[in-house]
Amino acid sequence: MPNPEPLHQLVLTALNRLFPEGGQATARRNAWAAMSNNASWARDRREADAAMAAALSRVSAPTATRRISTV
Repeated sequence: MPNPEPLHQLVLTALNRLFPEGGQATARRNAWAAMSNNASWARDRREADAAMAAALSRVSAPTATRRISTV
């Protein structure tokens, strides 16, 4: 009868590759969550910068200068 050990080892290796260990899966989940949060914060910063630039351009838009007579 053939030794079942190589087949057993092959099945375990395949399962370990298909289903990462708990620590590795957790690390990947955490990395994905961090990347998603960073992307969200970056998008919020861009929107805030655009809003501030628009507000400042309206406030500091050149207006007609008025001369005050000092006679």
